[in-house]
Amino acid sequence: MLRTHSRALRGLRLWHGTAARTEPSAEDWAEDWAVLSPEEQQRAHRFMRSAETGHYVHAHARVRRIMAGLLDCPPGAIRFGREPCPGCGDAGHGRPRVAAPATALRFNHSRSEAAWLLAVAPEGQRVGADVERIRPLGAFAGLIDSCLAPDERDYVTGAADPVRRRLRFYRCWVRKEAVLKAVGTGLAGGLARLDVRPAETGAAVVRVDGPGAGRFLVQDIPLGRGLAAAVAGEVTGDRAEEVTDDRAEELAADCADSRACDRADSRVGERAALFGDSSERTVPEFINGADEMAGRAG
Repeated sequence: MLRTHSRALRGLRLWHGTAARTEPSAEDWAEDWAVLSPEEQQRAHRFMRSAETGHYVHAHARVRRIMAGLLDCPPGAIRFGREPCPGCGDAGHGRPRVAAPATALRFNHSRSEAAWLLAVAPEGQRVGADVERIRPLGAFAGLIDSCLAPDERDYVTGAADPVRRRLRFYRCWVRKEAVLKAVGTGLAGGLARLDVRPAETGAAVVRVDGPGAGRFLVQDIPLGRGLAAAVAGEVTGDRAEEVTDDRAEELAADCADSRACDRADSRVGERAALFGDSSERTVPEFINGADEMAGRAG
């Protein structure tokens, strides 16, 4: 389990893992499938690639097992729902919540291909998390113009080479998604209007105005090569302690320890992704659509 090291996010718990790259055994598949809700099973059937179905089933089955431990109930007894969106009031796309059993815990989850990141927050604290697998972006220039605030564009375009520019863009993106998911509006909250201060070292406090307004401490989470990730927690005190470089190194060490533990665990009690259906629409889907539109325009 990963832990942040900021007083503003005290009590926040993080888990990260990667679904097995090989096909699961029939026994594993049956056990994982059996703990999913009918809605989760239907969603699993909608993926076009069998690998994506496997990643989804793996993550969501372990969600129920880890939640069963947190909530002291059987995995199948957990029901998930949504809070109303602070922008439009629609409960169809607000923050995910545990509808049963009763709990004050808040959580958020993100999955990108086989990788997942889970954040569970103390009572009353809004939280958002995002993880993305880094890949080339065909519509890169258009995404910079449409998704980034002016200072963020300067930060990305100021990099000396294309690879570094892409890494900087992903850093901006995961921070934005984490904050907007904590707010509860998701991408509809306005990407280009939100400056997540990516040039700052360590964590940064981001103020959000409008629906779901508040202050959120956003922090990069080092999950290893090929992944970008961030978590954002609501700041409820008068000030937020900035995460120092030493603590960032400590967090990186925690991540490495967690991956070793994840490889060692294999059954019930394995560190797992927490269910959060809204987070299934992550940046690869958004960028794929942008790439397709750019291709048609060309």
